[in-house]
Amino acid sequence: MRMNRNKKVTMRDVAKEVGVSLATVSYVLNHSEKEKISHEMRLKVMETAKRMNYVPNQSARALAGKKSSLIGIIVNIDEGSTSSKKGRYYDLVAELQRQFHLMNYDTVVSFMSKMDDVDIISKRSMDAAFIIDIDEKNLNASTRNYYVPVIFLDCDFEENLFYKILPDYDGMFSEAKKVLGTDKMFLVCEEVKNKSVREIYEKHFALEDIFVNGGRDSLSSFLERNKGRKGVIIGDLLGLQVERYLENDRFIVISHSGDNMLLEGTKRFVVKNEEIARCAAGVLKKLLTLEYDEAKENRIYLPFTIE
Repeated sequence: MRMNRNKKVTMRDVAKEVGVSLATVSYVLNHSEKEKISHEMRLKVMETAKRMNYVPNQSARALAGKKSSLIGIIVNIDEGSTSSKKGRYYDLVAELQRQFHLMNYDTVVSFMSKMDDVDIISKRSMDAAFIIDIDEKNLNASTRNYYVPVIFLDCDFEENLFYKILPDYDGMFSEAKKVLGTDKMFLVCEEVKNKSVREIYEKHFALEDIFVNGGRDSLSSFLERNKGRKGVIIGDLLGLQVERYLENDRFIVISHSGDNMLLEGTKRFVVKNEEIARCAAGVLKKLLTLEYDEAKENRIYLPFTIE
């Protein structure tokens, strides 16, 4: 790897060169006494850092040795986000807080519209951070200068340094086609910031068949145009609205709630926020204790149940 001499080499650069996680490089270069990292891997990281002329950030090193018992949760929503989208993410944050409390961590939650303003993690010396629904263009801004594990929820991107946890949308849409008996479904969903998740949607639905809540079109107008067709609704609150216009045998709701607030007979594909939070806590524990396999896939698709 050829580096620009004028560019300061970061831990992230070293992690990319070695092909390991940012957390592993941080543990090695900060001389952690964790023995889960093999001697060979430690040597490889150190040799690569030396070859790339990595210069340690002394303030970051000081932070690395100090535990704050704080976990950061950053949610990418803005003033234009709908109440139903906020409701889903508020519930997810509550479940995350509950799981981290069981691990004896306190949480700092930030709802942000500008994802380049995420220095809250370094300022508060947090032990880890979770970011919900980030756009790829903001990835670098949200991870630069971080020396702790950063885990992404409900989003995806081609970056092997970080764990991504999201529902198996591809599997759910494929199963919905079988259950509804049609390949030409419509989709009702909230705005999605993350490009990779939007591409999953567009793989299964034509653009004109996707209704994004909060846009110029009204839900009633969209459903009227698609009268007689079948579709998928993402979100419990959107499902409640669609029940006012369509017979509930004509659609499936992708639900994140542990409580079934929908009408009897409305079919649900369920990935509970509780399960997402439990998975997130499990990944965090492995990263903090180094009880994870570097070679294992770091993209986790959560399975769904049919109810």
